[in-house]
Amino acid sequence: MKEWFKENKWIFVGGIVIVAAILTPLILFIVRNHLDQKTFEALGPVGDFFGGTTVGLLTLASMLFVIASISMQRKQLNMQQDELKMQREELAKTREEFELTNKTLTKQQFESTFFNMINLHHNLLKDLEEGRSYFNETYKLLESEYKITVKEYWGNNLIYLENHEPDKLKHLLRAFCLNNWKVNHLEHLLQETRYSEFMENNLFKEIESQNEQYYISTIENFKAKFEERSIDYWITTCIDDTNVLDYFLGINSMRLSFSTINGLKYLISNISFFESFDDEWTIEYIKQIRKETFLKPLLPLKRLVYEKVYDLKEEQIGHYYRNLYRIVRFIQDEHFSTDQEENENEKKKYRGILRAQLSSMELLMLFYNVVYSKKGEKFREILKGTNFFDDHIIESKFLWANDKEELAALK
Repeated sequence: MKEWFKENKWIFVGGIVIVAAILTPLILFIVRNHLDQKTFEALGPVGDFFGGTTVGLLTLASMLFVIASISMQRKQLNMQQDELKMQREELAKTREEFELTNKTLTKQQFESTFFNMINLHHNLLKDLEEGRSYFNETYKLLESEYKITVKEYWGNNLIYLENHEPDKLKHLLRAFCLNNWKVNHLEHLLQETRYSEFMENNLFKEIESQNEQYYISTIENFKAKFEERSIDYWITTCIDDTNVLDYFLGINSMRLSFSTINGLKYLISNISFFESFDDEWTIEYIKQIRKETFLKPLLPLKRLVYEKVYDLKEEQIGHYYRNLYRIVRFIQDEHFSTDQEENENEKKKYRGILRAQLSSMELLMLFYNVVYSKKGEKFREILKGTNFFDDHIIESKFLWANDKEELAALK
């Protein structure tokens, strides 16, 4: 009741004023006992008074009704605004629910396709000869092909010298031959004393001294012997020298290895042998070749070797890499969230799931494919900056010393 009165007080007051305006003349008329001409004439001024008063009351009542109407309209407007606000909130909730539902459905569709592609990857892996072992065999083939390529590269350098700097070539070949004869004679002297009682290393120094004296005294004979053969013969001999190839490949082999019956050892490593020539230009030249083939292998050499192996294996392995590319491309093209950080975290999660399907050797060979293959360039671009390989590649298996730099460039 109080609430109703509060909401309708101005209408109530207005109604009282109207009733008062109507009843006032009637009451006066009833109160008067008789009505004659004089009475009516006397009532004229009174009527004028009450007429003016009634009009004022009615005007006041009208104003009160207008005020009440405005108050009611304001309340209605407030109610409408509240309703609109509630509708907007409901629409926002509906939109959020729709977006959540749509996001869930989209993610379900993505995951369905993604895991189907993963299953296809496993099927392709099974189709490869010997399964995962296929990559171990490919790795070994890559290793052996690189040895052949280094040998060819060494041979091409010698032929270049023959065509452009024949004097330097002859100088280099003579240095190789003379030092080979020198170390061969040293080995001969050591073999002669194999069963002697080597109690101290002084005997080794004595033999070295004997060998040095012999070399100095016979060097002219060695030079003459070198001249008896053609340059092409010495080029071929130098190319086929396994010790030279081991030096360029960084293989820790020994140029001379000798043991006495007492267990004493006398060793000359390939590095010590080649870098102790008494000819500075020859040493710098072969050290540069070693740098280009082992310490910091040239990119064209690595690409040449990988392309050779890939061409041999493309029929079996091509679709395997293409499917991996499509999976990564599918992840990278997906938009998981409007929030950039959340979106990247989702992509990282699915890249991690894919990476978990690959063995360490598969990862290494994939790395070589994207870095050294012409057909892997697009793959390289989408993997760049994703840390896909992260710390999952066994770096001790790297074929080339500067593979670490190539890996760092992908991060």
